[in-house]
Amino acid sequence: MNSVALAEMLRHEWGIESFASVNIRSLVYNNIKNLTVLWFPMKTNISGCCSKTKEDKVIFINTNHTIGRQNFTLAHESYHLLYEDIEDFIVCGVNNNSQSERNADNFASTLLMPDSALYWFKNKNQIEEWSLEDVIKCEQYYQVSRFTMLVRLKKLNWITQNQFDEFGINIIREADRLGYDTSLYKESPENQKYSSIGELIRLTEKAYDDEKITGGKRREILLKSFRNDILYNSNEVNNLE
Repeated sequence: MNSVALAEMLRHEWGIESFASVNIRSLVYNNIKNLTVLWFPMKTNISGCCSKTKEDKVIFINTNHTIGRQNFTLAHESYHLLYEDIEDFIVCGVNNNSQSERNADNFASTLLMPDSALYWFKNKNQIEEWSLEDVIKCEQYYQVSRFTMLVRLKKLNWITQNQFDEFGINIIREADRLGYDTSLYKESPENQKYSSIGELIRLTEKAYDDEKITGGKRREILLKSFRNDILYNSNEVNNLE
């Protein structure tokens, strides 16, 4: 089964309506067992990496990239974890044009925004010819980057190469002019450069509550997982008590 079909099947398995947008962060955490995702700055040519063992799955996301690209990368790395045999080593796509990377790209694009969703959006908004405003509205709804949006429209022959080139410039300015939140097109702000979600945090808290690890060990794990916010909130509760 090709990667596009896998993405469509997975949306069905995860109970996502064909036209619906997704919160990819909560989606993967709620549906991929034993997953931990860490966001932190990396070199520009690395979007993300993933690793898995028999017990654990980990995804790393580059926060120096835009939020839209981070969303795509999370879906992309999920393909490697779910459908490829990468056990016991790390996969990092560094400008890699291999078949594996192309499969992961097609999977990610479809998981976030299947063709049926684009047809639904086009019909709902009575789009005959795509304008820049239509493009921005659609990418905002599905929370994807401009590049991802334009690639899909070009593959469907809904825009020309000239439109592809024209719509791909002045991205933030044009979205701003139309009144949209432009955070989708920017890298993570400084106070959100380091974060994580997932199984490691849950298991750490459970182990601490069950007195299987000390407070010092809990602190060490949470700090290494960029979750000092949990420690801060714990201290705040203790102070209230």
